[in-house]
Amino acid sequence: MTMKRQITILLSILLISLISCRKNEEKLPEEPPEGCINLSELATRTDYYLPFAILNDSNIISSATLNGQSVDFAKGDFIKFEVTGFFELIIRYNVTGKSADTILFTTKTEERENAEWGIREWVPEPFKSSLPSGSVIEVVYPGHYTDTTDIPFIFYIKESGLVKPVYCEGISQLNGKAFNIKQGAGSVVVNSASLTGQARFTIGGRQFNVQITKIQGTTVELKGAINTRVEIPANTPVRIKGNLDILAGGSLVINEGALVLIDEAADINISGPVIFAGKAGNPILVTCSRRGGYWGGFITRVSNGTIEAQHTIFCRSGYHDTSGYTWGHAGRQALFYTENSTLDLDHCYITDHIGQIFYPVNSTLNLNNILVQRAKTGGQVNYSDLFLKNSIFTDFPDDTNEYRDDDNDGLYLSASDAQIENTAFMYAKDDGLDSGNTEGGDITLTDCRFEACFHEGAALSSGDNAVKNHTFVNCIFTNCGQGLELGFSSPNHVVIAENCKFLKNGVGIRYGDNYSWAEVEGKMIIRNSFSLNNDRDVWNMVRRTWRPVLENITFENTVVSKKCPQYPDLVVVLQ
Repeated sequence: MTMKRQITILLSILLISLISCRKNEEKLPEEPPEGCINLSELATRTDYYLPFAILNDSNIISSATLNGQSVDFAKGDFIKFEVTGFFELIIRYNVTGKSADTILFTTKTEERENAEWGIREWVPEPFKSSLPSGSVIEVVYPGHYTDTTDIPFIFYIKESGLVKPVYCEGISQLNGKAFNIKQGAGSVVVNSASLTGQARFTIGGRQFNVQITKIQGTTVELKGAINTRVEIPANTPVRIKGNLDILAGGSLVINEGALVLIDEAADINISGPVIFAGKAGNPILVTCSRRGGYWGGFITRVSNGTIEAQHTIFCRSGYHDTSGYTWGHAGRQALFYTENSTLDLDHCYITDHIGQIFYPVNSTLNLNNILVQRAKTGGQVNYSDLFLKNSIFTDFPDDTNEYRDDDNDGLYLSASDAQIENTAFMYAKDDGLDSGNTEGGDITLTDCRFEACFHEGAALSSGDNAVKNHTFVNCIFTNCGQGLELGFSSPNHVVIAENCKFLKNGVGIRYGDNYSWAEVEGKMIIRNSFSLNNDRDVWNMVRRTWRPVLENITFENTVVSKKCPQYPDLVVVLQ
């Protein structure tokens, strides 16, 4: 039996590598691999599961081109596909009256078929750990602890007083727990039973110790209803047993250094103002009273039910996932559920939650200098106004490279207006920023970073005839499955990217969606931008029709790293 020839398809950054094996070269299997189909059976506009290969069963082919590259594909050859992707196979014939066929198909896996289409399976590249000399390690942590709960420590790497965007590894010497600092920020939780007045860490190879004391004094117990002003003195232990109701005539003020322990599953229902008045050197900690447990969240449904917090650490909320609490995409309780109200957070640290963080409806959110880390999702903003700056949203739901398909977005904006500045959305198993639903809204992002998100850095969509405007200025999209995507969209949806960089993504700039039902009618305008070293710098493809809508992206002074067949006029930078 004659040995068949094989061409193996391997995707790598920037090009498709074809490996041709001849009869006289290395020994190959006599039969094509599992999953092989005949070329005559290959159907256009079809998704094929891996493992997958195509066997040429025709002797009338003169040449073949796969994704723009010529391949040897004589009768008896087979092409083996080992990665997911979108492929265009052009077959030219050597017989009269039959010129060429173009066959479009994708390869997919069962794990990711509902979340990705036509792109390479994406796992973010790992970072290189380094802590430059001259960097200062600053730590935010409660000054007090009890033996019954876990204690968070939040780290920032700074230089000249500013957060330095470095990446390094850390470890708690108390329990050996490893953690990462990314873009200059990170956190770890330590079992308080291991604390003896000092917590010791190694960060980027550097030893770092902090002092912490066991809290003293009588515990203030809060339960039932509060209908007057209640103020908790500084450095006071507080225990909230069961649901707590702040009535319309009441208010609650918690001062610096307080340690607020909330029983498992308990909610705080707010109809009067709640204030957490922490200070930079003495923050407040709000967490579950039981180690390993989760409390519920804050719930407010009236305009007077406002929440204001400075220098406060919030941990371990989101207990409920039953009827009445399964809000939005996340399907789980939020730390902050607000209706017709206002939430103001300044220098707050929100880590290690089983649910989502924000779920406002017809509300206003003012968020400044916050860290949101390790939650199912950063939350969903609905019919609200969001003002967000100088913040980091990272690790949804965790800091691993394990793939999940569970709507683990950094933040989801639905029918809302938003102004976002100097904020990073990173390490999400889904999207860094998702702005979907059918309604409109104006969203402007300036000096923001989208990094290491399995799917999109920013996934934008709308429906019907909604008027929606997304503007990105001086933003960076890097190490994501797709950097910036305009998916299903109204004809009145406009996305503008000005002075942006799309670097080392699967796809830098994407027009189109992964959904077979999706209408994609919006417009993208890319100005004064760079899309470099991506698998595809630009890709325009709508799954519903298996065709691009080329006229719906316009470019002005935009540079790419390799020639783009869809937009041949784009300037190619010399690498």
